Amino acid sequence: MKKFVALGIGCCTLLLMVMLLTVALLHTRYLTPSAQWLTARLWPEFFTFSQVEYHYPLHFRFSNPTIMLDKKTLPLQQLDIWLNPRFIKHGKWQVDSLLIDGGNFASGLPDYPLPTQWEIAHLALHNIDFAHHGLIARGVNVQIHRPLWLEKEQWLPYGEIQLSAEQFYWQGEAINSLLIDANYQPQDSTLYGASFEWNGAQISGQAEQYSTGWSLINTTISQLNVTEKTVDSLHSWWPMIEPYLQHINSLDVLQSHLSFHDIVMENISLSIENVNLHYSVWQQEGAYLSLNADKIEWQQLAWIEPALQLTLAQQQATIHSFNSQLLQGYVHFAGRFSPTHLNVDQLTLSGIKWLDEPVPTPTWPTIFNQIQGITFNQLRAHNLQIIQLTTPPVWQLSGLNIEGHQLEVMKQGHWGLWNGQLNLSANSASVADLIATQGIIEMQSQQGDWQLKRAFFPLAQGYIDLVAGWNFTQPSAPWYIDLHTDSLPLKPLNAWLTLPFKVEGLADIELRLRGLTRDYAMLSHSLTGDMQASLHSGLLSFQQHDTLTIQPFQLDDLRLQADRGRITLPESTLQGPALSATLSGTLDLLTPQQGKLELNLMQKCQHILFDLWRNQQQNKVDHRCSIIQ
Repeated sequence: MKKFVALGIGCCTLLLMVMLLTVALLHTRYLTPSAQWLTARLWPEFFTFSQVEYHYPLHFRFSNPTIMLDKKTLPLQQLDIWLNPRFIKHGKWQVDSLLIDGGNFASGLPDYPLPTQWEIAHLALHNIDFAHHGLIARGVNVQIHRPLWLEKEQWLPYGEIQLSAEQFYWQGEAINSLLIDANYQPQDSTLYGASFEWNGAQISGQAEQYSTGWSLINTTISQLNVTEKTVDSLHSWWPMIEPYLQHINSLDVLQSHLSFHDIVMENISLSIENVNLHYSVWQQEGAYLSLNADKIEWQQLAWIEPALQLTLAQQQATIHSFNSQLLQGYVHFAGRFSPTHLNVDQLTLSGIKWLDEPVPTPTWPTIFNQIQGITFNQLRAHNLQIIQLTTPPVWQLSGLNIEGHQLEVMKQGHWGLWNGQLNLSANSASVADLIATQGIIEMQSQQGDWQLKRAFFPLAQGYIDLVAGWNFTQPSAPWYIDLHTDSLPLKPLNAWLTLPFKVEGLADIELRLRGLTRDYAMLSHSLTGDMQASLHSGLLSFQQHDTLTIQPFQLDDLRLQADRGRITLPESTLQGPALSATLSGTLDLLTPQQGKLELNLMQKCQHILFDLWRNQQQNKVDHRCSIIQ
């Protein structure tokens, strides 16, 4: 811009001398040849033109002027100058208006010092094309009222500016249909309005300059399409913009799309207010954000028609409302974040169905890496369905309902139900072949004293009934568990236990255990309790010389004793046709590697020893038995 003005002002210096010397010829046909003859004598090859016109009172127009500056030829279509009747004021030539019309400077702009002996009331450039230092511009029009240069290297003069351009092209990016109306001052400038097209998006807005930087006001971006390429472009532009852009007063992004890394947003609308771009999230003061979209895909999930309202204050982010359709259901969330805590006011899940997919481990945004505490004032889930068939054992929950109040589930970085009441129920639940209907779990905790008040699961032929407790805030962390089962199927255990045989049947169990669990040493010295069990309708299956042997059995009285970490399983007899077997074992938790749990089985003339603790099998043949037979 400065070079264009320097060009115009330099022309004025030459033209004024021409005009003063040819004033007597203003209204004759000899004006043009006389002016050409004079300039050819005074400045040969420096300034030429095809015609000069005079219009009353002090308007001069030069057609097709050409100026040679810095060894570059600068052709123009037209040059107009309107002189002030008071030619000189305070030692400076007075120009009411200067218009440079039609110029194409593809080879760059000359380096020409700006004359200081001129004072221009109005400067205009029209239909200018140029290429300079990688910047290409087409169809540039500029009007500047009272242009003012205060520094030698100042590119754009201060003043009231109206600018339009067909296109600016720089570093592979094009800005089209640019319009600017601004009051550019050494400080406290104002952008009354600006609009342009970039990357297919329509952008318009206003801005104000403060001592700390520029603030965007009423800015709108419509139909923006953000891709990996777009983000790369912003990375190259942002270092130039960031030092000057400090604040967003109000910004609206409408009907836009985003596809970047693992997130895709379709038809997103976003409103941002009162955001300081030089502050972190936790330093904002009264910032506001609202968002809605047709769909957002993130964390392998598709969020349908999400809507979010968020405010940011010192050390706190408040989500007033987040709603979305998810997995054929609905999610509602409201809560508050701080750098170290998440306080959920309300989380509601309804009708969500997770079908036949592995449950992914969520990746928390880095802003939550320092979370040390999580609470839920209210947690509700209704009619959820989860089916997992990908990895064994397969499991499913149908008609799952959750009700939680005043929950504290993380404290000082440790997970657990530290406080609150939580109830769960399910119409149907299954793991492998273990199926329960109308199951209920009720638990509560107060200051880390967790109590499983009731866990009841009706089975096809029986039930599971469980109560338990764990006070994990006490130094010793005491716990207890009381379990009662009626006709509990044993077949699903084969998928979890590594044994040299498989067992099926129905178990009636009475189990009572107590202990301390601050660490393993404390557990190994404190585990105490007993178990009584009976097994009926049992089947024992094992491989013997490439032959699968299946033996029916029952076990009427299985007893287990635990005394301060020493566990004893007295010998118990498995009864069945053509079966003679005993089960016994001992274990000291202080030396578990020396533990023993054995099943001795006599079948015909064979003795089979199953070492259950080490998953081993030994076969011996009783030759005396075979001789007798």
